[in-house]
Amino acid sequence: MLTDILKILMIEDNSLDAELIVKIIERSGINTATTVISNKKELMGALDEENFDIVLSDHSLPQFNSTEALKIIKERIPDLPFIVVTGTVSEEFAVSILHQGADDYILKNNLKRLPSAITSVIEKRKMQQARKKAEADLEKSNDELRLLASHLQNIREQERKVIAREIHDELGQQLTALKMDISWIAKKIQGEDDSVKQKIIIATGLIDETIKTVRKIATELRPSILDDLGLIETLRWHSQEFEKRFLIKIDFPDDINDIDIPKEDAIGLFRIYQESLTNIARHAKATYVKASIQHDDNMFVLTITDNGKGFEVDKVAGKKTLGLLGMKERILMMGGQYEIISSPGQGTTVRVSAPLHPKQ
Repeated sequence: MLTDILKILMIEDNSLDAELIVKIIERSGINTATTVISNKKELMGALDEENFDIVLSDHSLPQFNSTEALKIIKERIPDLPFIVVTGTVSEEFAVSILHQGADDYILKNNLKRLPSAITSVIEKRKMQQARKKAEADLEKSNDELRLLASHLQNIREQERKVIAREIHDELGQQLTALKMDISWIAKKIQGEDDSVKQKIIIATGLIDETIKTVRKIATELRPSILDDLGLIETLRWHSQEFEKRFLIKIDFPDDINDIDIPKEDAIGLFRIYQESLTNIARHAKATYVKASIQHDDNMFVLTITDNGKGFEVDKVAGKKTLGLLGMKERILMMGGQYEIISSPGQGTTVRVSAPLHPKQ
């Protein structure tokens, strides 16, 4: 039962019918405040002056009808409930007016159904509005979480950059100095103690390998080439390193120029490419990867296809793996789209597209 005063806009040219409709509604326990109008001009004025809870409209009026009224109301106030209250109409008209957006229709010879129809329509509209508000709140919450994730990723990338620099500069320099000291000691050692010489050779070799490892860790944390030479050269370099490390052939385009995009977008695309190749190495059992890149002034599309064992996309998507979620979130934060195409035995294609935001 509706407890507040129901503001009704009634489109009716017969005053006796209008009075009867109001009486039947109020007898059911619904308190009303009713504005009665009978033409298009009055309808437009009423909508400008008052906020109504529901519209009850006769179908046929002089130079005006419910179809025209419904069209005006849907254009002005799409969520305003609309019930046709009219004389006998055809079944075709009833189907048509409901299809156009009317919530219900009541025949004037069956007005006893009107109060329950009004209550049902109002409650249904309240539920729709509550759902829309919940969806809007959820979308706002998702946007806020995405902004937070973007902020955290930027912080993480900055920390990676600092750590990579410290590892490369500080630890690398210390290891180089240690190697020089061992070389100095080797020159100063007298005698022909082969075991000592052998230990020095082994230690020197170990330091060389450690220096390589330090450089590799620093580069994987944050490749300086990304800042120095741009996204395309970084993707090309990473492809070469991946091919050497995992012995998986990568066909990367060698005739494409760099893309002038903000650093954050370049980092995001590089991380997506890096994660895609990592997944191929871990899971695909592939021997060949083809990367293709298309871009213009507005859009960047990166496609990575392998000839591996493939998988059922729905099953993997249901597992919500962190790597895939991370790639999806990165591309969503860039305003782009992320797609995986795969099936068992048919390899896998990862396609990401994003709008190119010019540098500020």
